[in-house]
Amino acid sequence: MSRELFKILCNELTNIGKRDTIYRQCIPLEKRIAIALFALGFSAEYRTVGTLFSILKDFCRAVKNYRVRLRRKIGFPQCLGKYGCHIEIIPSTSDAVDYFNYKGWYSMALLALVDYW
Repeated sequence: MSRELFKILCNELTNIGKRDTIYRQCIPLEKRIAIALFALGFSAEYRTVGTLFSILKDFCRAVKNYRVRLRRKIGFPQCLGKYGCHIEIIPSTSDAVDYFNYKGWYSMALLALVDYW
């Protein structure tokens, strides 16, 4: 992700920011977003990021709400996208390199676009 896109995310998702209390300092907004992106980008298991689970939940909820507002704004009010599913395949020998994923097997990434309801 580019720095510009990261800055856009930080500007649009300000509602997941927290305030310091008398007991402790909060995790800054930029760091909260970076933690969530790391957890999502590296397919970290929830037990791996267990102590940071609320950050990930807050981030996902804020992105979902932002996407709904954005879809309404550009004319697709009830449309959501989903990415993150690998479908195992057996590629031809000429295409084998293109389909080898980071988990060590051949797959194709599924991208689906669905109705909100």
